[in-house]
Amino acid sequence: MNAAVLTNTFEPSELAFLQRFFDDFCAEHGLAGGSHGANDLAARIIALYQQGVRDEKNLHFQLSASVAPKS
Repeated sequence: MNAAVLTNTFEPSELAFLQRFFDDFCAEHGLAGGSHGANDLAARIIALYQQGVRDEKNLHFQLSASVAPKS
């Protein structure tokens, strides 16, 4: 079994994917880095990823439903 699964750690490639996804999503939705909204987003991305949502389109779909549109 993969040690990362047992310890809830991420491989460097996973971290790079999650960081890029987070940065792109924040830019798309106007979230400033370090804001409460961005921190909440980061936590939700990680939670979904740990639950097995690994596809970028699926992550985006699930998160977009809960983010208010830019004004």
